[in-house]
Amino acid sequence: MSGRFFSANDLRTFETFNKELIGDLRTNKDGLINQKIKLFKVSAEHTTTNLYGESTGGKIYKPGVQFACMIESSDVDFTLDEFGADSLQDSTFFMLRETLTDLELVPEMGDIVEWNYAHFEINGINENQLVGGMYDQNWSVNCTAHLIRSVTLQIERVRKI
Repeated sequence: MSGRFFSANDLRTFETFNKELIGDLRTNKDGLINQKIKLFKVSAEHTTTNLYGESTGGKIYKPGVQFACMIESSDVDFTLDEFGADSLQDSTFFMLRETLTDLELVPEMGDIVEWNYAHFEINGINENQLVGGMYDQNWSVNCTAHLIRSVTLQIERVRKI
C-alpha cells in the first residue's frame, strides 16, 4: 500500500537502492557494502531450563543463518580487574525486513550474531523505521548487541535440528 506522498514506484526505487547497497538474497548478489553476519537462534527444545526458566547446562543454538546487513560498531574497550582482562564493544546491526521475511527469520533478544571473528548477544530490537510514516512500510529491524565471550557459547557443539 502506498501513501499520499509515496507511490508504489517510489517504494520500488527505494527497495532497488537498498539491494544495490546491501545485497539481494533472492538473486544471491552481493551489494556494494558487502557486510555479512551469521545469526544463531536459541533452540528452546534442546536447552534445558530450571524452575525459573534459566538454562542449566548452557544454551544450545540452532545452526547459523548468514545474510547481508549494515553494521555500526563502537571501538573495542578493555577493562582489567582481579579476574583478568575483558573486551567490551557495542554494535548495531541494521537488517532489511524483506531479507528477514525471505529467510523466515525473526531476531529476538538473546540471539547471537557472529561478525568480525567475534560473537555479540542481541540486547535490544528496534523496528520503527517507517517509510513515509506508514505503519505497513516498516523497512528495517535494528538490533543492538554487546560483545560476549565466545568460549561460553557452545556454538561449536551445535546440534542439527
